[in-house]
Amino acid sequence: MQTAVLPRPRLAITPAASLRAALVTALAFFISAFLAIEYSRLSGGVAMVWVSNAVLASRLNALPTRVWPATIAATGIASWLVTGLFGLGWLAAPAMMVINLFEGVVAAAILRRLMKDHWPQDTAEWMAGYSLGIGLFVPVIGAMLAAVIVWLTLGQPMRASFVDWLVGHSLGLLIFLPAGSLLCLAWQTRQPLVPKGNGLRALLLIGVMIVLTIAVFSQIARPLLLFPLLLVLFGAVWANAIVALTLPIILATVGGLMTVLGHGPIADMQLAPTDLHVLAGRLQFFQVYLGITVLAVLPVVAEQERRRRRMLDLANSEARYRLLSDHVSDVIIHMSQRGTIRYASPAITQLTGHVPEQLHGVDFRQIVTEEHRAAVAAAWNAALASPGEPVAVEFLGLPLGGPARWFETHFRAVTNEKGDVDGLVCVTRDIAQRKRIEEDLSRAALTDPLTGIPNRRAFFETAERVGALGVPSALAVVDIDYFKQVNDRYGHAVGDRVLRAFAEAAVAAVRSTDFVARIGGEEFAVLLPDTELVHAEKVCQRLAKAVNALAVDTPQGPVKITISAGIAALGSHPDAALAAADSALYRAKAEGRARLRVAA
Repeated sequence: MQTAVLPRPRLAITPAASLRAALVTALAFFISAFLAIEYSRLSGGVAMVWVSNAVLASRLNALPTRVWPATIAATGIASWLVTGLFGLGWLAAPAMMVINLFEGVVAAAILRRLMKDHWPQDTAEWMAGYSLGIGLFVPVIGAMLAAVIVWLTLGQPMRASFVDWLVGHSLGLLIFLPAGSLLCLAWQTRQPLVPKGNGLRALLLIGVMIVLTIAVFSQIARPLLLFPLLLVLFGAVWANAIVALTLPIILATVGGLMTVLGHGPIADMQLAPTDLHVLAGRLQFFQVYLGITVLAVLPVVAEQERRRRRMLDLANSEARYRLLSDHVSDVIIHMSQRGTIRYASPAITQLTGHVPEQLHGVDFRQIVTEEHRAAVAAAWNAALASPGEPVAVEFLGLPLGGPARWFETHFRAVTNEKGDVDGLVCVTRDIAQRKRIEEDLSRAALTDPLTGIPNRRAFFETAERVGALGVPSALAVVDIDYFKQVNDRYGHAVGDRVLRAFAEAAVAAVRSTDFVARIGGEEFAVLLPDTELVHAEKVCQRLAKAVNALAVDTPQGPVKITISAGIAALGSHPDAALAAADSALYRAKAEGRARLRVAA
């Protein structure tokens, strides 16, 4: 299991701590540069091995940008001193200082940008930026400038200086910068490099690497350079990041030392005509071998880190999901694209009586009434077609051992790391009470509160539907004669009783397919679907007869009423039909009331 690559710290660094960091970095730069100049400056020009700029870049990557100047200044002094005392001399020292600082600062800036934008989720982009930006662009610029300086100060060929600088500085950054950055970040954040419990495995792997490198570079009979590479790749898969990136450094240290001493497979290669050039060629060949090893292991480390973070995110997400689903009243269901239930939260037992474990492998539609299964399937298909967008649907569900109940479900497609749909998550809640309230409100909105029969709005909605059928239909507008006198003589309470009595009588007198509604104070309408005007007139005559027989008891005696009515064909325009029926009603009233008239 890979360990997390430590984040760039956001720590408050005191001036004293900043000074210590600068001095430590400068000292490490000076020592590594001295060793490189002393033991790898084989041609009298530039050193062929150079890790000092990787030291500077690693330290800068771990520090806040605001404290960079102190570290850069201290390292610049160290570079100037080591070049003047042991390297190309005091004349070249200022220019070499600028070049070294350029490489270290730019490499740190590129690494920081790559870590922020592409680590570890974009392995290819990170590797391209690291190898081309840090491993090629930075040392190429430095090599061109250094070759000119060496030619001007020592008169050495620029081509040889360019190649030696490019190979040494490029491979120094590629090989040592990853492990150096991890080491500096761990030191800055005071976090362990190796997770607790993995120390023994890390030591074992490092020990095996040391032994294997010594074994491979102790003989020249067999070319066994592949075996250290295989162990490095093995470590990248099974060890934490710092161990995986330390293995190439062990290979570089042990293998490089033995190669310089004339041991190992590379020491037997004849790469140049003179002994000095042979050693230089062998050293550069070994560095290229190390560079290939590092470039092979870095993508594996990045991919392992990406997978580790992905698994950690999934584990955290699952833990939060389980905690949430176990403690909410809504039912959370995870199912496949085809609707097979993979998981149901415990709340489903309280809501429906079903046991979660018994629903595993069951088609979600099996707990939905047959008439709503198509709507549910359409909703989840819509969710599958638009990942990330919730789709809601209401349906009648089938509780265990009970009547169907209303539920609302929100479907949402779940995608994998490639963006492909992997299934659905739905949140289901009981909306039976809400449905009852909605039905009550809907009924109240379409019902006359006094008489309990449909109101004007309900009448027009029904008339629109009947008119759209295209069959001959009729409507009648009915008015209670002299109703104002009833209110004036007996009071509004009696008037209300008269209205209720009339409504009951009207509903009883008409056919079951007819529709009676109160559309005004004492004005009612009767809708007669699939009825010719002749038959509609007969229905209204029957209604008038029933009303004539009606008597409402009061303390002052029974109240009897009559009605007048206007009848018209419905057609496809209820408003026009109602206006025609009203005209017929006014005609009936004008002719003396208690009569029916049909619109012309």
